[in-house]
Amino acid sequence: MELKMTGEAESWIWICIATGVAIGWLIYMMRKKQKEEEEMESGVPRGSSGWPVIGETLDFIASGYTSRPVTFMEKRKSLGVKGGDSSTMAVVGCSGSPELEQWRRRADGVEIAFEVLVKLILSVGPGEEFNLLKKEFEEFTKGLICLPIKFPGTTLYKSLKAKERLSSMVGKMVGERKLSMEKREEKWLPNDAIDVLLGNADGAKQPLPSDFISGNLIEMMIPGEETVPTAITLAVKFLSDNPVALARLLEENLELKQQKISCCEDYSWTDYMSLPFTQNVISETLRLANIINAVWRKALKDVKIKGHLIPKGWCVLASFTSVHMDEENYENPYNFDPSRWEKVGLAVTSSTFTPFGGGQRLCPGLELSRLEISIFLHHLVTTYRWVAEKDEIVYFPTVKMKNKLPINIMPIEQNPLIQTKQN
Repeated sequence: MELKMTGEAESWIWICIATGVAIGWLIYMMRKKQKEEEEMESGVPRGSSGWPVIGETLDFIASGYTSRPVTFMEKRKSLGVKGGDSSTMAVVGCSGSPELEQWRRRADGVEIAFEVLVKLILSVGPGEEFNLLKKEFEEFTKGLICLPIKFPGTTLYKSLKAKERLSSMVGKMVGERKLSMEKREEKWLPNDAIDVLLGNADGAKQPLPSDFISGNLIEMMIPGEETVPTAITLAVKFLSDNPVALARLLEENLELKQQKISCCEDYSWTDYMSLPFTQNVISETLRLANIINAVWRKALKDVKIKGHLIPKGWCVLASFTSVHMDEENYENPYNFDPSRWEKVGLAVTSSTFTPFGGGQRLCPGLELSRLEISIFLHHLVTTYRWVAEKDEIVYFPTVKMKNKLPINIMPIEQNPLIQTKQN
């Protein structure tokens, strides 16, 4: 009898718990619906805030691992805000050569881009100092996009510590250069970014603080470690999958190389500008796989845009990828087609092409990045041929190749067809 009573009591307890949960969930949904109706009346864009705490984060992340990364945005485009006419905002080795062997791990693209940039910024060349600088910088960049958990051993914690060591190293370089400049009496031309910032090339009357200069120099290094190498890798990926575009790129660059050999001239800026199809390949690569696919902004006060209200404290995601994949802006947007840039009406300075941002936040390294990619592609296609292994593009948290695009590469002299073209 006692056991029977105990069993009945447990059943009633579970019924009460289930009823309480159901009533609590019903109250939550009713309040949520009421809040959404109030927000709609105030002008807040229509939509759902998703599940408690996590919202629609899982759907957002999942879309980044598909071949169509903007599906999350497309489903909500009619519910969000279109800023201007362009930006959708959602409230939400076969060779024994060591040089060629490096390519199998994609190291060459990263090394070249980072080495060139550090040389221009800090005048630091290959060696022990460069290796230490790169090691600390790699650790620092791992924390640029990570879980905001700051405990010893976490990615964010190690990133911040690496940033401190990096700031100390760069700060020491700035201090030494400053002392050297103070001792110098004659006029001089800037040799790198440190000289430019210390020399106040912008005409500022007051010298810039050393810590401000160090911070800016470190930020300038980011494209050399991540964005430019990734863009180079993606260009190789798209060209590997599109032999017609590769053949046309090869033809254009071989012609320039033959001119330089016959005239015994060095390459110049005009040569870079004389490769229109190469520029189209770069533009199409950046359009299809914008490295920084979106930016977050937080409303510091209530903002009204085209009849919609963005309440204070809300975060807005401006999706560059959505602009680049919009059929209203580009025909067959998922196709790699460099020739589309030859059509009237398309321009790399247009508001529908934003791989480098725009307006006051336009990336100052725009031309340098394109120049690096152009030089790399020129020497790659005119010197080597390659076969890329099958790989996929991942669009979250930033655009990258899933397996870093391993390739088999060999000198171009081993390809009779290209030898004939050169002769």
